[in-house]
Amino acid sequence: MKTIATLMLALAAVLSLSPNAARAQDGKLVWDSMSKEYTGKPGERYAEFKFWFTNNSPEEVYIIRAQSSCFCTVAQLPQTPWRIPPGTNGSIDVKMDLAGKNGIVSKGVNVDTTGGPYALSVKTTITPAAATPGMADADRLKNMQTALADRQAIFKKAECVSCHADPAKGVMDGAKLYAGVCGVCHDSEHRASTVPDLRKLNHPTDATHWRQWIIHGRAGTMMPAFTKAEGGPLDDQQIEAIVAHLVRTIPSRGTPIR
Repeated sequence: MKTIATLMLALAAVLSLSPNAARAQDGKLVWDSMSKEYTGKPGERYAEFKFWFTNNSPEEVYIIRAQSSCFCTVAQLPQTPWRIPPGTNGSIDVKMDLAGKNGIVSKGVNVDTTGGPYALSVKTTITPAAATPGMADADRLKNMQTALADRQAIFKKAECVSCHADPAKGVMDGAKLYAGVCGVCHDSEHRASTVPDLRKLNHPTDATHWRQWIIHGRAGTMMPAFTKAEGGPLDDQQIEAIVAHLVRTIPSRGTPIR
């Protein structure tokens, strides 16, 4: 009975897809949604999401891995690789740790399969607990002060390494590397005023520019050096992958700054 109930839930999720949503996906897996949102309760520690899918092709599909853009968000698979026969359904559970966060938090989950890659996203609107107002802001300020004193500190402190270094381990794709170790700061809605939005820069941003900043960072700021030679987490090949991604996705504009 439990198996039948599970299959019925999966079927209901797949049938809830609109025709346009189903056609919009080019891969072999069809999802109930590629993005999900949640509004947390005051003081809630975790936000949980479930992404239903079905193998809509005549071939088996294997889910190789599901990796989030930050270690605070975990995608759970029953096994890897996960065999999905034709016509069968399943779900990927995603759990976001809300500790130390406030406002709106968005994270990506990259799902690699033999039927193609899929980019899922989760967004949580966090309602702070009345008993601990300002806690996240205080922690954020403390981390900023630490980074100003030693910009390489984010690669030394365990609580920082999990977000700023660990996501790069074993990753060679430029987009995933950017999301894992760069976007966590530059794309954050709560970034410090001194941390720029890279898509809104008003000066040229060629490969040399990006490479210089990634390798060496900038002394006297919170921008660390990401190369392993200077205590960062990235090797030369990873750096070049990020450079290529930035050149491809961010148009150059404005006048030179050196």
